[in-house]
Amino acid sequence: MLEQDRRRFPPVPAALKDGRVVVIRHIAGEDADAFADFYEAIPRADVRFYCPHPLTRERAAEEAAAADHPFRVRLVAVDDGGVIAGCAHYGWRDAESPAGGFGICCRRGYQGCGLGRALMTRILEIAREVGPPLMYLTVQKTNARAVALYQSMGFEIVREQVRRAFDEFPAEPEYFMQRPTR
Repeated sequence: MLEQDRRRFPPVPAALKDGRVVVIRHIAGEDADAFADFYEAIPRADVRFYCPHPLTRERAAEEAAAADHPFRVRLVAVDDGGVIAGCAHYGWRDAESPAGGFGICCRRGYQGCGLGRALMTRILEIAREVGPPLMYLTVQKTNARAVALYQSMGFEIVREQVRRAFDEFPAEPEYFMQRPTR
């Protein structure tokens, strides 16, 4: 996201259901190591939920370095110890894109306490003014908690499809969901 747009959307605190507070802010280049640590903390069994890209230190560094990309919004939720607890992104191809893809990832110790909803709420606030008017995502049908969260945030199932197999993970059914951003 461009610097002038990032200034319009400053960091915000988010109180979680368990009493913890995180700060939701835009990723920055200096977050590369903390973001890499975040990726490394994702259990291998959970990686199937977070494709399409590898969750590697190299990829984390690339994403932090791309903080100024004009067609991406990447947020991180940082706890009081400086640990990245979760992230969300909204990205699109170019200025004429009719829709952009959304994704979210929360550390296991931060799942189920409202962090996902807080990240989604903030990225939707930003998406009302920045980016395409339509946001989409994919989610495995078996990930019932995520499906319920997305539906509660206004996403609708458009179709069922099959996520391709990758690494040791077999192909599996998923939903393609979308919602307007404005």
